[in-house]
Amino acid sequence: MTASSTARKRGARAAVPITADAIVDAAFRMIDERGAESFSMRSVANELGVFPATLYWHVGDRARLLGLVELRWSEGIEVPDADDWRDWMIELARRYRAHARRHPNVARLVSVERARNVESLRLPDAVIGKLAELGLGDDIVHAYNALMGAVRGFVVLELSMFTDPPPPDEADGVEDEMRGVDPERFPHLTQHFQLFADRALSVRWSESSELSLDDSFEYLLGLLLDGIAAKLHPSPKRPRT
Repeated sequence: MTASSTARKRGARAAVPITADAIVDAAFRMIDERGAESFSMRSVANELGVFPATLYWHVGDRARLLGLVELRWSEGIEVPDADDWRDWMIELARRYRAHARRHPNVARLVSVERARNVESLRLPDAVIGKLAELGLGDDIVHAYNALMGAVRGFVVLELSMFTDPPPPDEADGVEDEMRGVDPERFPHLTQHFQLFADRALSVRWSESSELSLDDSFEYLLGLLLDGIAAKLHPSPKRPRT
């Protein structure tokens, strides 16, 4: 049964009372199951059997509805209780990535499109609080941007593979194209191709769990946290000779 056949006729009596929670539930489910392309005020209204004006009345415009979807999604990520700041950051990043992989369509959309809801600042506030304990001074904003940008960026790029799998012949074609890149145009990639093949961002063609990017994600976290630690304990300057 298609999405259009399950949506009720617009303006018909709703099967459930139209509330903000019901609207967010419908929007979340549509994005989660059908992707970002399915999400608009009109499509959600059609799903609920109401006019778009009803949604604006209950939840505001598209950005605010997306903000409520983001809040619903982010509530599934628990803030760690680890005492050590590195352990805390690593665990939060792992939980964020794992939750994004459970709801890839929602995670992608709320990461790349502006959503309006200050209640969704729970996780950023927690990260800022943990960084504030380190005594970074004005560098706290740079540390925050580096962590959030790198972790969320990595996850969004990784989630680009989380789509409906193509037919086998099409998937084989993608792999063949990648393996057949011109060594004169891409000398470095072809030289190291066996190392990067299906294991690196931009050089992947399958979603196999055996070729996950877990090790690369952990490597990224180590680089980020080592960098912050270096700011806390800078190496002494060598005397000039």
